[in-house]
Amino acid sequence: MALPESEPFYLIVTDHDRGVFTVEGPMTHSQPWDEAATYARSRHRHIVCGPTGTHREELANEHRTAHRQLAGVPPGSILRPRP
Repeated sequence: MALPESEPFYLIVTDHDRGVFTVEGPMTHSQPWDEAATYARSRHRHIVCGPTGTHREELANEHRTAHRQLAGVPPGSILRPRP
C-alpha cells in the first residue's frame, strides 16, 4: 500500500539471504532506504523494501504472519541509508 510521501510511515526491510526483517521509521520518504537496498542488491544481497504502513506493530505483525520463516531484528541491522 503506497502512502502519501508527506505522512510519517514505517517501512519493512527484509533480508532474504539471512531470513530476517525489520521495521524502520517513522519516515516521510523511503528514497534513502530504496537506494541502500539497490546498492546491497548490486552486491548480490537479496534485500527488499516494503510494504509500508502507519502503525509499526500492526505492520510487523502482518509481515510476521505472512512470512513465518523470517525472524524480526532491530532497526538498522539490515541496512543503513546513505547520508
